[in-house]
Amino acid sequence: MLKSFSKRSVVVGAAWVVLHVAALAQAAEWGSLKGRIVVDGTPAKPAPLAVTKDQYCIDKKPMNDSIVIGKDNALVNAVVYLRVATGQKVAVNPEYDAKAKEPVVLDNKGCSFHPHISLVRVGQTLDIKNSDPVGHNTNVAVFAFNQTIPTDGHAEIKAGAAGPLPTPVVCNIHPFMKGYVLAQDHPYMTVTGEDGTFEIKNIPAGKHDFQFWHEAAGYLKDVALKGGKTDRRGRAELTIPAGQTLDLGDLKVKASGLK
Repeated sequence: MLKSFSKRSVVVGAAWVVLHVAALAQAAEWGSLKGRIVVDGTPAKPAPLAVTKDQYCIDKKPMNDSIVIGKDNALVNAVVYLRVATGQKVAVNPEYDAKAKEPVVLDNKGCSFHPHISLVRVGQTLDIKNSDPVGHNTNVAVFAFNQTIPTDGHAEIKAGAAGPLPTPVVCNIHPFMKGYVLAQDHPYMTVTGEDGTFEIKNIPAGKHDFQFWHEAAGYLKDVALKGGKTDRRGRAELTIPAGQTLDLGDLKVKASGLK
């Protein structure tokens, strides 16, 4: 009886060690992606917005954010995200679990949308606020939401489905207002900042398709990358190394493509 118990203990112990080692190995199979998107040349300046309604908005003089160039020709508001084929799933690092429970805030402020591009996971809450002293009718067609948000008001909606590309957010009262929202089944998406940089952490190691997009260009196509370039749909297959960061360096977008 004792001998049998000892054998079972050894088997159970060995199984635990194997599972523990496997779990550690799996936990290490994550990598990151980063880079910087810059403009090669001088893009045309976007046309000024025709702000003709509500004196508050006229006084605020909201800017046309379709093309924003930062320091050293950085391209602001370019979107980079992992593209998952229809019907497929991608593993999500547990570190993203807590953030998925937090709402993404989209504010009507200064007669503009802040942020200009919102990133939302399917099932996550999008909290639409209005910090202006005038009402805004926020229309998020991709979520079938079209509602007036009064001053200091807000409305919460759930991201119902993923979309292949960022889709517009508009204000029916102030048609010069425009932003975008991207919804995905995973958290592996980002927007370039004022310096043009982007980073996505804890991506499952291995080969993945990534989408590169910008409001004024649409697909960021034929952008040179290490070992290749984005295709005509702005996609590139990249290999994320386990426990490391794939640094793409500077990705140059032709100024002529930003219109």
